[in-house]
Amino acid sequence: MKKLILLAAAAALAGGAYTAQAAPVTYVPAMGGNVGYSYNGSADGIHNIYAEFSPIDRLVIGAEYRDWINRDNETDIYAKYRLGHMYLGLGSRDYNDRGSKVFGLVEGMTNVADRLDAYAGLKISSEEYEAKVGVLYDLMPSVDIDVNYTYYDRDHTSNEDGVGVGINYRF
Repeated sequence: MKKLILLAAAAALAGGAYTAQAAPVTYVPAMGGNVGYSYNGSADGIHNIYAEFSPIDRLVIGAEYRDWINRDNETDIYAKYRLGHMYLGLGSRDYNDRGSKVFGLVEGMTNVADRLDAYAGLKISSEEYEAKVGVLYDLMPSVDIDVNYTYYDRDHTSNEDGVGVGINYRF
């Protein structure tokens, strides 16, 4: 538990003022990848799908599609570099109703018990910030269940938060 608290605090301090994050933080080995689906109960609900791939050791490229029920959709394209248990990255979020914004990200994860990992992440843009903490439980060697809490602070709209659940497949 101490590791999770320290990780969340470090990610929050590194994140600064504005962020956005939805996919869970997972380790992606070279020539490996992750795909997943999650649902967050924030506002009217958010469906999220993502895919990540590591073409070389420590570098991950990814794409994510987020469907805010009764609102517009968003698409992220990003790259991140692993430094130990942390990732630092840069990407672009396409807001279907108002153009695109560049964002920075910082993420971290650690193993807290057998088959249980904890993570925290922040993405920062001029439009918003989103902070996320969660846990991943290994159901099988290639399948994780994700449970998380996400806080959304967006300019020009009300702030929101919610609990999310998801499933991820590693290849």
